[in-house]
Amino acid sequence: MAVRIIMPKAGMAMEEGTIVKWLKKEGEKVEVGEPLIEIHTDKVNMEVEALVSGTLLKIIGQEGDVIPVTETIGYIGQPGEKIEEDLEGNKPAIGVEWKAESHEDITETRQHERVGMNGKIAATPLARTLAKESRIDLSMIKGTGKSGEIKARDIYSAKNIEATPLAKRIAEKNHIDLERIQGSGYKGKVRKEDIIMVETTSKADDPQAIKREQIIEAAEKKPLTGIRKIIAERMLASHLLAPPVTLNTKADVTALALLKEQLKVQTSLKLSFNDFIIKAAAKALIAYPNVNVSLDGEEILLRKNINIGMAVALEEGLIVPVIKDADRLTLRDLAEKTKELAQKGREGKLLPGEVENGSFTVSNLGMYDILSFTPIINQPESAILGVCAIDEELKMIDGKIENRKMMGLSLTVDHRLIDGAQGAIFLKHIKTLLENPLEILV
Repeated sequence: MAVRIIMPKAGMAMEEGTIVKWLKKEGEKVEVGEPLIEIHTDKVNMEVEALVSGTLLKIIGQEGDVIPVTETIGYIGQPGEKIEEDLEGNKPAIGVEWKAESHEDITETRQHERVGMNGKIAATPLARTLAKESRIDLSMIKGTGKSGEIKARDIYSAKNIEATPLAKRIAEKNHIDLERIQGSGYKGKVRKEDIIMVETTSKADDPQAIKREQIIEAAEKKPLTGIRKIIAERMLASHLLAPPVTLNTKADVTALALLKEQLKVQTSLKLSFNDFIIKAAAKALIAYPNVNVSLDGEEILLRKNINIGMAVALEEGLIVPVIKDADRLTLRDLAEKTKELAQKGREGKLLPGEVENGSFTVSNLGMYDILSFTPIINQPESAILGVCAIDEELKMIDGKIENRKMMGLSLTVDHRLIDGAQGAIFLKHIKTLLENPLEILV
């Protein structure tokens, strides 16, 4: 019997994954434990190993496709073995340890979320329209949305309309009724190509659509996929969800720069300014635990661990590896950890556990001569520290004019949890530590 290959669930929050590259071709032999496919989760790229030996009989999920977790993306079996092209199954593939709740469990626990205060069942506009046209009672439908709401795909399932998950997603986003589309897949199943064909035909008959195409014909279109798509979704969600307040200040890091060089000469310890900043942030979070918080519905989570994320720039976007228990690490250990995580991030070798459970983030753009910026909070955290360039300024010190090294700091806080005054006090504490660097070492 052919074994299904599914999109794995790499973390509790993961709902879908993007197929980056198949490492085997149809017809090739596969051994247990051999890398089979590379996927991109909402946080990292990772290779998925084969759980059984055999032959890669069929590839269903194509490179670039965004597939919900546990959906079928291919089959492994013996040569000549018959398989059924079924993307709708929710059972785990043989050999896969599946720890997520069943669909029935999820639906049961979300029943209270489906009905609003006015008794109205939560459903998307398209789902309501489809249900009304087909005279389907929404109370009899189990919603599969993030909060238990009924989506268009649930109505299609109730009406036994066969379509791939990707086709259903495209139809939902573009408000296309799948009933009006003739599927070209197995047993008439609607595929993404069928929807694209309908969209293309509709544009050809629409003068306005033709005009829009003419306007942008000189532009190159590039699909928003992978890490860029995830960043876009997360940044927009953060900006819309949390009312941000950004506070700016400057820290005199003349003494810190001197200490940094002394440690390098006397102990061969090569530390970056970012190492000192992360350590200072960890100490500040100990002093002001009201910043080390998250909002979970109507409850405030007081984080016990100080896990600091550091933004690492990549060619295709950004990733934030997390330094766990940063307050417990010595400056030497912290420096080694930041180097290790930054290198793994650039090489695409970070594990899911190395980018999860952050409670505060540091984003450093100082190397690009940025003097001030507005960092966006990495949800579900409540604050992020932006580090700017070091600029030389003349200051009056004890009646004398001196040349000082001044570093810009930009702190963005979630105003739902942290008031402006609280954020200012926290930022001032970091500034004080950076201006008195020996306190960071204690």
